[in-house]
Amino acid sequence: MSKKEQILEAAEALFAEHGYEGTSVRALAREAKVNIAMISYYFGSKEKLFEALIKFRTSYLREKFQGLNKDIHDPIKRLEMFVEIYVDRIFAQPKFLRIIYRQISLKKRSEINEVLVNILMKNVEEVRKMIHDGVKKKVFRNSDVDLLITSLFGTTFQIAHSSLLTSKLLGWPLGKFSMNNDKLKTRLKSYLKDLIKRYLLIQTDKKNY
Repeated sequence: MSKKEQILEAAEALFAEHGYEGTSVRALAREAKVNIAMISYYFGSKEKLFEALIKFRTSYLREKFQGLNKDIHDPIKRLEMFVEIYVDRIFAQPKFLRIIYRQISLKKRSEINEVLVNILMKNVEEVRKMIHDGVKKKVFRNSDVDLLITSLFGTTFQIAHSSLLTSKLLGWPLGKFSMNNDKLKTRLKSYLKDLIKRYLLIQTDKKNY
């Protein structure tokens, strides 16, 4: 692991635990086992380090989504693959998910939130392309794309982030929630795929999925 990646890993751990405001540059340097000057050298400031972390963690999904838009021509298959990739990635990144939830719930640093949202929206745009292409090909009906995307992302985030509520809703014993639960991932993927098809497929095609 390079020094730059070492700093990013340390930043993710501290931002997830203490938040952006609660994490000092000194603490970041100590966690990453580097001197403070090295953080300035690679990133310039704590704000730029935060931005770099968001880009670092979201670029994987964006590249995958772009690949789906380029290589998968069947709109239904494309969205099914999107669900597989997205759910797996979210469940694999609990610390990063905690950072997003913590930050977007705050209003004290609107400039940080704006950076965060703008980066996340690049991924959202790729999903919009998937749906609009299906509409153009007359596989999907015209629908409220924005709210569908909100439902897909929001459901996944809610389940992954709110372990207590998720346990209650799913009837699990308290304290048994785990982001490594394959049964939960499979159930969530199946639900999201079904939601997409029931909502998007034109009426005459629904019986065929």
